[in-house]
Amino acid sequence: MKIAIDGPAGSGKSSIAKEIANRLEILYIDTGAMYRAITLKLLRADESDYEKILSETKINFDGDKIFLDGRDVSKEIRENKISNKTSEFSKKKIIRDYLVKMQREIAKDRDVVMEGRDIGSVVLKDAEYKFFLTADVETRAMRRYKQLADDSLNFEDVLADLKVRDYNDSHRENSPLIKTDDAILIDSTDLNAEETIEKIISYIKR
Repeated sequence: MKIAIDGPAGSGKSSIAKEIANRLEILYIDTGAMYRAITLKLLRADESDYEKILSETKINFDGDKIFLDGRDVSKEIRENKISNKTSEFSKKKIIRDYLVKMQREIAKDRDVVMEGRDIGSVVLKDAEYKFFLTADVETRAMRRYKQLADDSLNFEDVLADLKVRDYNDSHRENSPLIKTDDAILIDSTDLNAEETIEKIISYIKR
């Protein structure tokens, strides 16, 4: 069984997908974390030979932790500067192709919940269950603002960043964020996390 959950930044995909995987006792794959990890590595790289860098890159998951070349970067990749750059790097075809291949390999012959921007449309086109999770941009910005809990940031900055990311994600040339025709729309603007999880699982268990 393959479950694809797509949606814009701040829609709660990661936490929702993680809990659904936990309740269904299947593997959870945070593709957004994979793009963030690649972004972290490329920002530190002096060279622009992406093909060489990617060929030498290893990404692994261990429970809630993500490891980049053997180093735990779970907290580092959540910093705002990484969030802002991830959309930019994820536009590059060579990076997307590399990670899509890796994601498909991880999901091969396994039951998985995978979330991101192009799971139902590109990575797991054959997923039995596809969901598009969203909420209005102000709601998503407030959730992100509370999640970051960074005194150096204000809500307006987070909202502005999110609007830029929404535009970049939906207008990029390679694998733009879209809702596929066979995906079920889940609007969580007026739902809490538990209500959102129960709604998605209700579709799966029908």
